[in-house]
Amino acid sequence: MTALVLVPGIGCDTTQFGRLLPGLGGFDVHPLDLPGHHGTPALPAATLDAVAERVAGQVAEQVAGRVPGGAVLVGHSTGGVVGLVVAARHPGLLSGLVLLDANLPVTPDALARKVARSREVLAPGWREVLEDSMRTSWGPREPELREEVVAGVLATPGAAVRRLWHDVLALDPAPLLAALQVPALYVRPSREVDLAALHALNPRVRGADLHALAAGHWPHLTEPAAVLGALRAFLDGALPRG
Repeated sequence: MTALVLVPGIGCDTTQFGRLLPGLGGFDVHPLDLPGHHGTPALPAATLDAVAERVAGQVAEQVAGRVPGGAVLVGHSTGGVVGLVVAARHPGLLSGLVLLDANLPVTPDALARKVARSREVLAPGWREVLEDSMRTSWGPREPELREEVVAGVLATPGAAVRRLWHDVLALDPAPLLAALQVPALYVRPSREVDLAALHALNPRVRGADLHALAAGHWPHLTEPAAVLGALRAFLDGALPRG
């Protein structure tokens, strides 16, 4: 049985994967919250590297010893970036990677815009920047749910969010993506991420484009059927089942 590790984004929690769970029968599902989120133990310094090490340790403890071949990590937004770092730093721990609208641009202009935003996270008023980013990226769907999600993001302790978000924005993901040794799927509902450029950088990375659905940055909440379809097609085609 394929093990799936579900990792949410900054300020989010694993309950946001709830709309996917009914369609994941036959998989061994392990939701993991980020450190300092939703009551999980915090890290002394929540850098991207430290968070990735914490998640890698949890995967090793909860999954690796039970499932031959490694787990598939499904990461939303920052959770996907964390998954990419885990895959690069711990070969053999993961057998696949699914990136749900993760902030991983590889074209020069898009990367420059992302890196420039990292400086705003270090400035006063960064929480207003965070709120604006979350509201803007949500999309046009389900405004009441948007308010619930944004409230959860803003309620998350700054120590668990600020440095991690900065590091994600400051990261050039191209070297990690180019070195990726496991099959990967990028699900793109809203990001400024060029799927063809990802595949050219590493043919192991395939794309599922959900732009036409106007799903926004949380497609597992607004378009769970479309996300499930892409996820199951990827798993059925790229990884052994049993």
